[in-house]
Amino acid sequence: MKQFLPEEGRYLAARDLATHAILTEVAAGRGSPHGGAWLSFQHCSEPVLREAFGPVIDRLAANGIDLTRQPIEVAPIAHYHMGGIRVDTGMRTTVPHLFAAGEAVGGANGANRLSGNAITEAFTFGRRAGEQAAALAARTAMPDAAQPAAPAPSRSIGFNPAAEIASLQSLMNTHVGPRRTRAGLEKALAHITALAPLCAELGAPRAGLDAEWIDLHDLRNLRLVAECVARAALSREESRGAHQREDFPETDPAWTRRQHVTMASDGSIAVGVAP
Repeated sequence: MKQFLPEEGRYLAARDLATHAILTEVAAGRGSPHGGAWLSFQHCSEPVLREAFGPVIDRLAANGIDLTRQPIEVAPIAHYHMGGIRVDTGMRTTVPHLFAAGEAVGGANGANRLSGNAITEAFTFGRRAGEQAAALAARTAMPDAAQPAAPAPSRSIGFNPAAEIASLQSLMNTHVGPRRTRAGLEKALAHITALAPLCAELGAPRAGLDAEWIDLHDLRNLRLVAECVARAALSREESRGAHQREDFPETDPAWTRRQHVTMASDGSIAVGVAP
């Protein structure tokens, strides 16, 4: 870490900077055997480690891992989304009768997530959204469930949506993850765009539990989110927090702006900016 952040020291780096450092070392061929980096606590005594990690030390020991005697492999994973749905103070979205709360809401975090905020977000936004939704439900007439829904068109998928989900996830991890370039983002968008016709028609599910039909729903939603993230990343020509562009490595003060993504009636995605 001294190589990447000489002024901050080895143990004070924020998770976005540590992530970028690990993946840069891996890309240069200096990673650990399974694609990560070595993390060592061998300079710490067992009492110090127990004070920091508690029962985790015993769980590691049960699996043959002694942190006082050996390093361990670590690698970044995606575990939080710092953007999200735009809401008002009552957690209402622009879709009538749709509320959002917790991590699904955009705006609580900026370029990097502040550790420890997740539970606070869930409690604060969840309570507010629940109260507002309950108040709306109390003054809204129940729909007439007796009216049959219009039959959906018959379905013929012709491809494996579960395989396409795995392929899309791998593509996003490679090109729209912590190390981004214009070429990689454009390659990802080409793949994402090509998926659109496959997701256009959902058709009707087969009788019983139709897992393939559920996968198609998931693919359709994942494709849309992937396009939003990739287009926003391509538009922001700087590096800031968890958004790291290899072709724009510096933070640009002119980009101290929020990006918002909207979908037109024809399904096209547009990226705008606001102060």
